[in-house]
Amino acid sequence: MRSNEPDLIHHSSFRIHHLPVMPASISEYVPQLVTDDESPRRGRVAWCAALAGAASLVGLIVAAPLLRAAGALSAAQAIYGGFSLVCHQMSARSFHVEGFQLAVCARCTGLYVGGLLGVAVYPLARPLARRETPDRMWLLLAALPTTLDFALGFFGVWENTHLSRFLTALLLGVVSAFYIVPGLVDLSLTPWRQHFRPGLPREG
Repeated sequence: MRSNEPDLIHHSSFRIHHLPVMPASISEYVPQLVTDDESPRRGRVAWCAALAGAASLVGLIVAAPLLRAAGALSAAQAIYGGFSLVCHQMSARSFHVEGFQLAVCARCTGLYVGGLLGVAVYPLARPLARRETPDRMWLLLAALPTTLDFALGFFGVWENTHLSRFLTALLLGVVSAFYIVPGLVDLSLTPWRQHFRPGLPREG
């Protein structure tokens, strides 16, 4: 005789749609965090990339007039053309090597050289695996000397020089490195694979 009471164990088609559904099996799950063992290694990789990039930029800046003096006009023109996108390249405001100006002005030269120095000394001041940047106040303070140097020269209060433009920008470049390197470290520690790994379509 069949009871009128419903079975306690049954298969239901009812589903709570607002609950998340795992798109893949547990064996395919990608961890959300980078392990502690990987953090120092990835930090070193990010720092090496920043150092290589900064050194390459400074090298190109100096190489442009050397190539021009050596007669490699096409290569020199390519470098000058690339840096013309970020610098006015006024000859009167630029350092010269072998009778030809560098690829950027004196102020930009200080910024790039300062960036290279800042990246080079970064591991001596902070752990490479650290992702936090310093307080923004330090960046603003570092930008103050070059801002004043530019403003006072622009309004004719005093005549700035190649050296003043270079040194004030050098300070900004060094300090800027302490904000750029942590950003690169943070990118290196981000588990990008999980964002591009295809998953199974959701049910329902």
